[in-house]
Amino acid sequence: MAVQTSYTATIRAGLPGMIVDMIPKTLISRTVQAAGGLAFGVPVIQGTADKAGRASTTGDTAAKFVGISVRDRSVKAEANQYSQYESARVMTKGAIWVTASVQVAAGDPVYFVPATGVWTNVATDNVLVANARFDTSTTGANQLAQVRLG
Repeated sequence: MAVQTSYTATIRAGLPGMIVDMIPKTLISRTVQAAGGLAFGVPVIQGTADKAGRASTTGDTAAKFVGISVRDRSVKAEANQYSQYESARVMTKGAIWVTASVQVAAGDPVYFVPATGVWTNVATDNVLVANARFDTSTTGANQLAQVRLG
């Protein structure tokens, strides 16, 4: 059996969908509706059934936004997502790690691109998440950032 012989000086800050800290937060459950599942750290949109959720698609609006999917360590790690019909944890208030598709600055407003579900600070053709802000900055695209909801 192999034994780890070296360690980095620091651990990574987080992964998409991880809860940032212990500030008060609100988590709800939604049944994953789509056959393709629901990735961690993405916008959750109201599904067609009561208490159902799905990933965003073209045409979605702020009125259908429920929250952000929370990483769950009880889900198989290889999948990196919830499977169809699983109960997904969804954050509606609190701080969570997401992948910003562009460079963002702390204090920027939070938008998501309906067609892809990626996070941005760019308003054009995107959906504003009310009462949300980026809490940390990135130096480029596709980097982790903290989003604070509520």
